[in-house]
Amino acid sequence: MTAGMLSFAVAVALVALPGSPAAAAYADPLVATSKTPMGLTWHAEPAAAISALDAALPNVGVATVLDDGNRAMTTCNSEELAALPLSPAATAKWCFNSADATDSNWAPQGITSSGDADDDGAWGAKQAILSGWSWGSGDRRNDARVAFIDTTNPGAPKYRWVYLVDPNSTGSDFTAAKTHIGGMIWFGDKLIVNAVGNGTVALRVFSMSHILQTTSGVSDIGKVSGGWAAYGYKYVMPQIGYYTYSSGACSMDSDTGIPCFSSLSLDRSTSPDSLVTAEYFSDQTKRGRLIRYSFGADFLLPTNATPIEAYASGVGNQQGVLSFNNRWYVVHSSATLKGQIWGFTPGGGNGRSSTCQVNGATTTLCWSLHPEAVTYWWSTGQVWSTTEWPRGNAGAPGGRVLYSVPLSGMP
Repeated sequence: MTAGMLSFAVAVALVALPGSPAAAAYADPLVATSKTPMGLTWHAEPAAAISALDAALPNVGVATVLDDGNRAMTTCNSEELAALPLSPAATAKWCFNSADATDSNWAPQGITSSGDADDDGAWGAKQAILSGWSWGSGDRRNDARVAFIDTTNPGAPKYRWVYLVDPNSTGSDFTAAKTHIGGMIWFGDKLIVNAVGNGTVALRVFSMSHILQTTSGVSDIGKVSGGWAAYGYKYVMPQIGYYTYSSGACSMDSDTGIPCFSSLSLDRSTSPDSLVTAEYFSDQTKRGRLIRYSFGADFLLPTNATPIEAYASGVGNQQGVLSFNNRWYVVHSSATLKGQIWGFTPGGGNGRSSTCQVNGATTTLCWSLHPEAVTYWWSTGQVWSTTEWPRGNAGAPGGRVLYSVPLSGMP
C-alpha cells in the first residue's frame, strides 16, 4: 500500500478496531486450501541478452555497490520512533535520509538481507539489508529500486540505490522491471521479487552477478544517445528470468482463483529451503492465502513449481508473511492505527497476536504503523521489517523506519 492510497486506507482501517468482527476473526485457525491453481513456470531471459549487457556496461559486485554508499541511515525523529512496534519492542532501528524519508513518489515495500543470502549471514566480508521501494503513480508506477544498505558497521550504515530493469530479447535496450516489490528474497546469488497484481508474471528474478553501472545520468531509461541510463541512478540490475502463473493471470478479486503474490520471504528451517508468500485483499470478507514452494537447484524454484502447502488466513490486509519451524507469522496493516502481527501453527488451533496496553486497555494493535514485509535473519534470531508512509504529512502520521525485533518475542 502506498502513500497515495490514504483515503482508501482510512476506510479499511476501521476493520482493525479492537473487538470488531474482522479483528476477532483473525484468531481463526489456518485452513488448508486447494493448491490446484498455484503452479509456476520458469522463463529464463536469453543468455545472449544478459551477455550483451555485461559487455556494454561495467559489471560490478555487491561489495562495490555497498562500498559506494552515498546516503547515510540516520537516527529517527519523534514521528518515526512513534511508528515502531509497541510489542515486541524493537532491538535495532534506523531511518532513511531526509530526502527518502519524505519522498511521496517512492514507498518502501519488501525487505531481505545477507541473513537470507548465506548461512553465515554475510556476503563475503559484508553484512547488508536490502530495502525494496516502489513508485506509486503515472507511467513509472511499479518501477522499483532497491537500497543496498551496508550494515557491516552497525554504528554507521550507509546505502546506495539500484534500479531494477527488464532487458529486451537481444540486450540492446532495457526498460523498468515492473514490480510492486511487496516481498523480496536474496537467496544465494539470486534476488527474487513479486511482480504486480492481476497479471501473468508472478516473480521476477535478478542476479547479484549482474549488477551494472550506467554511463549516462539523463532522466531516461535504457539505451540513450549518451550511453545507458536509469533516471540518473548509477547502478541497475537486469532481470535474468521470471516465473509466470501456470494457469493464467492472477486475480486480486478472488480468494479461490489464481492468487496474486503480495509478499514473500525465505524459510531456512525447511529442507530444502522454501519460499513463502501471502495474498493481499482489501475486502475483509476474503481470506488471503499463504503458500509454500520448495527451492530446487541454483537458488531457484523448479522449472515447473507446485506448492507443498497452501492455507487460507483470516488476517485482513496481509502486508507481510514469515514462516519458521512450522510457525507462520502474518502482518496486518491499517491506516491511522498500529498494525497487528499474528502467529499460527497449522493444525494448532486459533492464531495468537501480540498484545499491549494502550490508554489502559489491552489491544492487539501493537505492531508498527503502516507496516510492510518481514524477513528473518536466522543466524541472529532477529526479524527485520520496515514502515511505509513518509513523515511530515499533515494529519497523516508516518515515518519510514527499518527495525528489528527478536523472533522469540513474536506471538
